[in-house]
Amino acid sequence: MLRGLDGLSEDALARWTEDSLATGQHRLAHGYQGQTLLYQDKHRRLVIKAPAGRGIHKWIATLMLRHEARVYAQLTDFPAAPRCHGLLRKRYLVLEYIEGAPARHAGIADREAFFAELLGHIKTLHARGIAHSDLQKQDNLLLVDGRHPCLLDFGAAVIRKSGFAPFNHFHYRFAARLDFNQWAKFKYQGRLERMSAADRVYYRRTRIERLARALKRVWRTLRA
Repeated sequence: MLRGLDGLSEDALARWTEDSLATGQHRLAHGYQGQTLLYQDKHRRLVIKAPAGRGIHKWIATLMLRHEARVYAQLTDFPAAPRCHGLLRKRYLVLEYIEGAPARHAGIADREAFFAELLGHIKTLHARGIAHSDLQKQDNLLLVDGRHPCLLDFGAAVIRKSGFAPFNHFHYRFAARLDFNQWAKFKYQGRLERMSAADRVYYRRTRIERLARALKRVWRTLRA
């Protein structure tokens, strides 16, 4: 059941979604996980995420959207993410549309203020037991009103389970570390040698990142 969409029939929105998918209209983006549609009427704009593919591919994509809906359910008053209206017909994720530009390509007037705010949001996510883990993708972080960060696409987010769950806890710690590392890389635009002492406490390469860095050095040496 959808929430906060007074005056908009779920059946009408479902028909619009399925007609748009069939005709290829109203598409915002299309990736391996699914399609993203933009719905507009005189009252609102919505983003609708639909699973892609057929068979097991579509089943997995649908599970990922349901997982994303569970993440959003823990972010009901989180100021730096779209409002989630719920799942439509258990397979279409309905979100508030956020007006903004990909932060990596937008002019951030006050970088210190922007990254301080972003760091605070990451810490809030982690305090709620959620790690985004996918901030390196350029479309997952918006610049809103020229000043504020907004986080999108929680499909790869990790929810920390309570109780004894060693694999989940390991996965969560790894994802949380990625959040901080990606924040630092973005803030310093990859020039980590310029990182301040205050920010260095948030950056620590994972084993995968260290391996990738070593492989890059080998590749550059071979090319030279």
